[in-house]
Amino acid sequence: MNKKFVKNKERPIKKEASFWLTSGFTQGVVLLNGIIITLTAFLIFNYFIKEMSTDQYNRISNDTGKGFVESISNLENTMSLVTSVISLSGSGDKDAILSEVRRNIPNLTRFDQLLWLFEDEYGNWKYKTISEANENSVLVRSQYKLTPDHRFITKLVNRGVFKSQNLHIYSDFEGMDYFQEKIEPRTMARSFAFVKPVKIKNTALGMVIGITRAGLIFDHNIIYENKEIDRLTIRDVKSGNRIYHMNRKTNKEVYEGGLQQEYGFFVGDSEWQIIIKFIKDRNIVLIEKVPYIILLFGIILTFVGTLFIRNNNMQSKKLSTMNLRLEQKNYELQSEAKERERLNFALTIAERDNRAVIDAVSDVIFETDIEGNVLFLSAAWLKITGFEVERSKGGNLFSMLYPDDQEKQKIDFEKLVRGQKQPYHSFTRLRTSDGTFRAVELAISMIRRDKNEKLRVVGTITDVEARRRAERALAEAEKKYRTIVENAAGGLYQLTPDGIYLSANPAMSRILGYETPAEMLRMIKNANGSVYPDINEREKFMNIIIVQEQIFGYETQVLVKDGGKIWVRENVRIVKDEQNNILYLEGSMEDITQRKEADIALLDAKMHSDMANRAKTEFIANMSHELRTPLNAIIGFSDIMRNEVMGPLGQDMYKEYVTDIHKSGEGLLKIINEILDISKIEAGERDLNECEFSVSNVLQICVDLYAGRMQEKNITLTNDAKNLPNIIGEELSIKQVIGNIYSNAIKYTPKDGRITLFSNYDADGAFRLSITDTGIGMSMREIEKALSAFGQVDNSLDRDSAGVGLGLPLAQAIMGIHSGRIEILSEKSIGTTVTVIFPHTRVVMLDNQAASDNIVT
Repeated sequence: MNKKFVKNKERPIKKEASFWLTSGFTQGVVLLNGIIITLTAFLIFNYFIKEMSTDQYNRISNDTGKGFVESISNLENTMSLVTSVISLSGSGDKDAILSEVRRNIPNLTRFDQLLWLFEDEYGNWKYKTISEANENSVLVRSQYKLTPDHRFITKLVNRGVFKSQNLHIYSDFEGMDYFQEKIEPRTMARSFAFVKPVKIKNTALGMVIGITRAGLIFDHNIIYENKEIDRLTIRDVKSGNRIYHMNRKTNKEVYEGGLQQEYGFFVGDSEWQIIIKFIKDRNIVLIEKVPYIILLFGIILTFVGTLFIRNNNMQSKKLSTMNLRLEQKNYELQSEAKERERLNFALTIAERDNRAVIDAVSDVIFETDIEGNVLFLSAAWLKITGFEVERSKGGNLFSMLYPDDQEKQKIDFEKLVRGQKQPYHSFTRLRTSDGTFRAVELAISMIRRDKNEKLRVVGTITDVEARRRAERALAEAEKKYRTIVENAAGGLYQLTPDGIYLSANPAMSRILGYETPAEMLRMIKNANGSVYPDINEREKFMNIIIVQEQIFGYETQVLVKDGGKIWVRENVRIVKDEQNNILYLEGSMEDITQRKEADIALLDAKMHSDMANRAKTEFIANMSHELRTPLNAIIGFSDIMRNEVMGPLGQDMYKEYVTDIHKSGEGLLKIINEILDISKIEAGERDLNECEFSVSNVLQICVDLYAGRMQEKNITLTNDAKNLPNIIGEELSIKQVIGNIYSNAIKYTPKDGRITLFSNYDADGAFRLSITDTGIGMSMREIEKALSAFGQVDNSLDRDSAGVGLGLPLAQAIMGIHSGRIEILSEKSIGTTVTVIFPHTRVVMLDNQAASDNIVT
């Protein structure tokens, strides 16, 4: 039977298809041929007519756009010429520069105002008017006039006008309004500014600002002569401001058929756009209608032929349609029965899934009647109360609550049923199977009607026992934390980046001189200025903490309530939200005024001490220089007399006197040179003439130099200085250091004594050269005296060659500027070891050497 039904159902579909293959094909052929012929004629005529009108509009729009762009380019060139003349003229007489500009540069009348702004002194800006529109000008006078002030200049600088030498265009200065220039045609315009920085020798000198408008630079004859232009708009793409707008108020129907042209070009650092909308000439409008007349006529003929064929087949089509509808109705009834069966099956599955979802929820979902008797409970009921769901159904919900809460819950429930109360939440306790009560949140959500139109109340029960315990614990913790904060000895605060205090403890208010934190929060509106007076220092601090996110031990001065300043020490960190946005600064503050004042006093005393020491050094240096000048003459003339260059002296006694004078002069010159060297080093004016030299060669020169004195005292020399490197430094001064130490060793060693040379390396690669003697030795006090300027240790062995006590201090100073040092180990009556230590950065090992072979530990 089903097969027969399907077969009968499909027959009318085939008949309909056959019918449409015959009648539909004929209608389609007629309709298609007519449409093809009609569209072909329409497109051909329409193409030629549109090309004719488009060529005319393109010509007009190109002339208009080219004229405006050329005018703007002339103004840009004028701005460049003005800034070039100012830049090349230097920063001399401003009026002379203005005269030069006005005399040599054309097109200045194209500006309503042409101003030169310059920084006369740091932060002090002035301006000169280069050109300004005449009050009696026949042109419409601009409604905007610029009077630059400090706030205007600051705003320009913040916009980055000095970041580049490009020409900047602005149309949004305060007061630059959009005003009507002409009534017929209606013309609107906005003043705009050319701003170009002026620099001399890469130093910002100022800027030139030219105020103009389209009415001054645009040739309006182009618009008046071309009546096809209906609207012309010039706008700044970035700001969206209209610079110029002209509207002829043409009839809307004529305008809608027109054409629109858009041009984009750059003016300085801004992009402008010209939008031109045209109206069509009436003759062109009439010609453009011809293709549409042809199209309409062709369509009418096509549809008349198609309808004629269609009417012949209408009757047979109606019969086929009726049969088809009957068969389709039978099919729809059969489909509807299957759909109902499918929906019933889907409903059963949905109910089962919904029940599973409800039972999976951790909250109890319940439903009661208007008396509070339980009709439905989710599976979470067993987990929370311990009672079986089926056992609790039919019981009254309120009888399961804590006795003291039952009456209040019934009253709220009845008000909800009567419509006197909205759905609500409340906290109560629910009886459990072990006889105790558990804290829950009871939520009555909605009232609904069942299939029998009876009212049912739906709600949820949430177990909040753990949350209540956590809240109590959190409250206790907050209480303890607040007690700690309020009783803390140091100031604690929370501060927004804008300078608004969010919170502060009592110690913080006491530090700033306020009675209570509430008074402090009320009176301080912005800490950036009222608490931290140095705005620049505060900005630097904010920049640092944004990068580092926390700062410890930051010391600064703050203002207290009475206007005084105190020193404080802060530890600050940034607190951010989950999106990494800064919420506030959290920090602690400690008053360190007393310690800071003590430190300042100590630094002041040290500064005075350093100044006194420097004055002493400069005095000694100056005196030494003055003494050396006459000494050079004494030494020179005594040397001439000693050598009898000008003839014999006559008496041998005179020759002996001259020799003594020459020897004494050279000794005094040596002392003065040593004083000068120490003074230069102490004053930081001693420069090193560095090179790489051999320690072995320097040491051998010193040994050879004092060989005669060694023989006179019969002193034995033991040279254990091996594996000597090259040193980077001043060879002459190092030779002086080693020579002074070696000379002292000879001086303080008795006859038949011994001097030992020894070298080694530290673990970090530093080189040590030691000179050990078996002389009289020194105590710790005598070592300190020997290292101080003019400090002499008593030497009964060699009084004839005693110096003034500058050898070791000079050697120590020279090693200091080489980043090295001198060590002295000595014991009375035993001997002395003086070690010269060169840092590893100045030691150059030779290819056949290895410092690790001789390392001292």
